[in-house]
Amino acid sequence: MDPELTMQTMVGQRDDLILVVDDDPTLRMLVRATLEKSGFQVEEAGDGEEALRKFIKHHPAVILMDVEMPKLNGYETCKRIRADAVGAHVPILMVTGLEDIESVNRAYSVGATDFLPKPINWSLISHRVRYVLRASRTYQELRTSEAKNNALLNAMPDTLFVIRRDGTIMNFMAGSDAATMPEPRGDQLTIGEYLPRSVATDWMTMIRAVINDSRPQKSEFVLEHDEQQFHYELQIVPYLNDLTLAIVREITARKRAEEEVHKLAYFDTLTGLPNRQLFLQQLSTAIDRAKAHETKVAALYVDLDNFKRINDTLGHNFGDVVLQTIATRLDGCIRNDDCVIRPEADESDFRLARLGGDEFVAILQDLESTDDAVAVAERIRAELTRPVEHLGHEFVVTSSIGVSMYPDDGEDIDSLLKNADVAMYQAKSAGRNSVRFYSGTMSLRSLERLELENGLRYALQRDELELHYQPQIDLTTGCITGVEALLRWHHPERGNIPPGNFIPLAEECGLITPLGEWVLAAACRQARAWQDKYGRYPNIAINISSQQFFQSDVAEVVLKAIFEKNLEPSTLQLELTETILMQDVKETVKTLKRLKNAGVSLAMDDFGTGYSSLSYLKRLPLDTLKIDRSFVSDLEKNSDDAAICAAIIAMAHKLDLRVVAEGVETQEQLDYLRGLQCDEIQGFFISRPLPVAELETRFLDRAATAPVPNVLDEA
Repeated sequence: MDPELTMQTMVGQRDDLILVVDDDPTLRMLVRATLEKSGFQVEEAGDGEEALRKFIKHHPAVILMDVEMPKLNGYETCKRIRADAVGAHVPILMVTGLEDIESVNRAYSVGATDFLPKPINWSLISHRVRYVLRASRTYQELRTSEAKNNALLNAMPDTLFVIRRDGTIMNFMAGSDAATMPEPRGDQLTIGEYLPRSVATDWMTMIRAVINDSRPQKSEFVLEHDEQQFHYELQIVPYLNDLTLAIVREITARKRAEEEVHKLAYFDTLTGLPNRQLFLQQLSTAIDRAKAHETKVAALYVDLDNFKRINDTLGHNFGDVVLQTIATRLDGCIRNDDCVIRPEADESDFRLARLGGDEFVAILQDLESTDDAVAVAERIRAELTRPVEHLGHEFVVTSSIGVSMYPDDGEDIDSLLKNADVAMYQAKSAGRNSVRFYSGTMSLRSLERLELENGLRYALQRDELELHYQPQIDLTTGCITGVEALLRWHHPERGNIPPGNFIPLAEECGLITPLGEWVLAAACRQARAWQDKYGRYPNIAINISSQQFFQSDVAEVVLKAIFEKNLEPSTLQLELTETILMQDVKETVKTLKRLKNAGVSLAMDDFGTGYSSLSYLKRLPLDTLKIDRSFVSDLEKNSDDAAICAAIIAMAHKLDLRVVAEGVETQEQLDYLRGLQCDEIQGFFISRPLPVAELETRFLDRAATAPVPNVLDEA
């Protein structure tokens, strides 16, 4: 064989070319003549080696090959052609007079397609070649089609089963995503042997339906593989006779995505509890059930008290931990038949939800009386008071709980939930950490509260706010040392509204910070006005709320307000409660030092009512302690109050702090405090808080033309 010619160099096949291989030139000539007369083209080869070269060069469509030839006989030549992939499917007719079974078997074993017996029937040879050629083309087309189908099947993610009516698996073709679908092992395996019983039963039901009705069937099923659950989509369609084709596609990723979308739509991501949307659906179901069974439903509205302070002081991460802890505790508080069921349970079992922020709601079903709801609500309230610990921090969280009952307090979702909300706000108004059941009068109070809140928002815009100033008097000189700025609200319809009514409301609805900034700006404007009018002015003390202190850069805000009015920083004294100063002490000290270094005076207000630590107190850059009025009111009669006042004054002086006693209303209280060497007093005995004009008339105008009067001589 020519070494430069290999079968791999073949690039195509001529459909009408016949290669005739025979060592008898006469026979070759007769065959050529017969075939050319029928429209074929013919190439000749006198032996096997020449046949190999001609095959490679001309790519014949059919080969007629004599068996008995010198050098390389027909068997060996056929074997070599078949050995290469290019010649694997070319029809080869062995032309031979040998008809014994051994020769026939040998011919087939080396790859012969068929026989053309000698002597040759010349009238049939062209028909025989044409038939073989047509059969070869049909076979090639079938192979091509099969290859395409196999390629498509291999590219498909689906796994295919051909299944008989009795459940026998006749064929199995694994799809590209069939890693989790087990391959059937063994012959004549049935669906019942291949799949778990419950799944196999469903398959067989579908198979019988498809065969009986000739209509496709669809369903889904789940299998466990490597201790994991996998989801599949199944479609069974008619195939042939009593056969069906089962198409299986793994949909685990899709199912998990759907579950995640459902979870995001219906569950709170922080706590894992149902959200408002799912809760409202479940409340509607609970009401429908109560109607049918003539039972009661309780809606519990749980709101955490002062939760914003946690976020402001300890950060949102700690706040998130608190919410997760609260959710877990609520879980444990609900009765067994009203307990929290996690997302993997049936949605009809959900009884608790997080509405958002620090608000939770619960449904209690199948109640016979309100006593059942009372027990659960009180259990929740008590359980939530246990301290929450996280990363060395400990915080006590209380809750205000409002309860409304179906059908007594509402017969639909909106009214039931609204009234529970109203009752919750009544619990807050009653001092927090309590439970309140809805009553009709609450709606009126709730409406009044809403109107008051809206009015407070407009008060900032409509110039309805005013500062009154209460003098602070030095007990040694009797002179005014400063004034405390106290906010007043003159409502256009309701008149003067007491601070005790609107300050807590401002804290709850988020208005306390803008109110505080308004007070700061107004106090600085007034200090500037007194400076311009009198050439000097009393120091002004203003109160800073917890929200204002921690929500904003309070040092920046205060100093900006002072410098905008060209005031000395010592003009202003900031009064902060123990609650503020004891939260996040490290950051609080940092802020206070910045203010103190700028010249702002700092006072701890209501001292004695909180839980100050003396070790923390000495770290705070304070100038003044203000004794709370609760210790002053019975000072001359109550030995405990007197002892507390004496201890506070002595301790403060040891720390180089001045002491102001609040709420002084009698001469006896004044004398007693003077005897304890208290530095300053403030209270109605000296003066109630006064508007600017009255303060100027009574105190500041005379001081402009004469030494500051001794107020105590006139008291």
